[in-house]
Amino acid sequence: MSKLPPELKGQGLPEPDGEVTVEEITPEKLAEMQAQQMAKMKAAAELAKANAGKFDLSKNARYLHYSLSGLPEPYESLDTNRLTLAHFCIQSLYILKDQRLFHVLKGKEVRDRMIKWIYNLKVTQVLDGSDGGEPTTVEGFVGGTFLGNAFKDVFQSPFSAAPNASDTPTSVHLAMTYCALLTLLTLGDDLSHVDAHRIMLGVKSLQNLDREKDGILFGSFKSHGEGSESDMRFCYCALTIERVLWKLLHPQQPWNGMDSTYVDKGALLEFVKRSKCYDGGIALLPDQESHGGSYFTGLATLELMGSVDEVFKDRAEPIDWGVMRQIGGMQGRRGKVEDTCYSYWVGGGLNILDGGENLYLDKEPLHKYILKCQHPMYGGFGKAEGAPPDVLHTFYSLGYLSLSGFAGEGAEGGCGDIDVTLGCSKEAGDWIRDVDKTYEVQVKEKELRELQALKAAST
Repeated sequence: MSKLPPELKGQGLPEPDGEVTVEEITPEKLAEMQAQQMAKMKAAAELAKANAGKFDLSKNARYLHYSLSGLPEPYESLDTNRLTLAHFCIQSLYILKDQRLFHVLKGKEVRDRMIKWIYNLKVTQVLDGSDGGEPTTVEGFVGGTFLGNAFKDVFQSPFSAAPNASDTPTSVHLAMTYCALLTLLTLGDDLSHVDAHRIMLGVKSLQNLDREKDGILFGSFKSHGEGSESDMRFCYCALTIERVLWKLLHPQQPWNGMDSTYVDKGALLEFVKRSKCYDGGIALLPDQESHGGSYFTGLATLELMGSVDEVFKDRAEPIDWGVMRQIGGMQGRRGKVEDTCYSYWVGGGLNILDGGENLYLDKEPLHKYILKCQHPMYGGFGKAEGAPPDVLHTFYSLGYLSLSGFAGEGAEGGCGDIDVTLGCSKEAGDWIRDVDKTYEVQVKEKELRELQALKAAST
């Protein structure tokens, strides 16, 4: 005998396991539901008011772990950029000193799963030599699992780059390779499963070096090989990738920011010079408007080449441009409203210019603005007060709180330190910059410190 109510029979619906009742939504019931919803909204508003200005570490960490396990529908269009989203979450959790992920023992299983996933986004590509050269095999990363490749375990030997070059229907991507390398290091990987030379050949292939054909883009980088845009962002990614891989390519040799083995530094420097603006800022491309994002990526690129003072004879010019972007929070361009991500883009650029002293911004109102953008119920940070949280603005909000030494209510122990120029955990940055320190030594030092802390806590 059917258990479906009469009004639902004959509509192709499956039979339910138990009794089914259809409740009529009466005006009284509707009013009750609306009252409940209003009560929830009022409670959320009261909570926001009570927590205004307080840093909520546990909610922020919970939001980031939730985002790592599954993202809501609005992120669907970013399926090919999952690696960037993971980078934002993992670097943010490092800033929060999250022990669920970064505890030397308890977090190992989760970290290993993430490392395996990232390595399965590694691809190889054969460049056909159409520019007159020999066919070349390059390596790098893509942003998501949209290729449908079979999963391979990086910790099982032998591990080969996934998939075969001839089966890869896409090119390596500079931004995804940047995110992959820095996230792997932050998670505790030693990059032993990447081919540094092949990755840099891929980077080299993406630089625009045909002066007649490329025009104003000469010296800049494409993000990837097919129909790509070119601008300052990818110049920064390219040079950071080389900085990360330098000690693997040139063991025991100090970093040489003007080495042109893979990247034509002269052409790159020329592009940055042409992107410098009359007002002291830096644009994404020559003849465009100064912008907070290109301000940071341009200055970081110059810093990595050791060429800040060659482009800006007087550092007061870019310093003035950055300082003038503060309203309370930071704006990205003249005449625009505040946005939390520019706290890092502009604040990080000024941090590079003053050698990490953080001399020029009024930190107290900027901290207050960032904390106003923290979601009171779910954690995470939005771009503006009242905006929903997202992982990009969460990372750049936390990034500025870290570089500016925030230790206010809720973060009395301070934030985890970051390497501002590279955009990653300070531990990863220290390994990248220290010519003599092997990765194995750094890991053992960290494990010893944490085991000593565990022993002290247990006694």
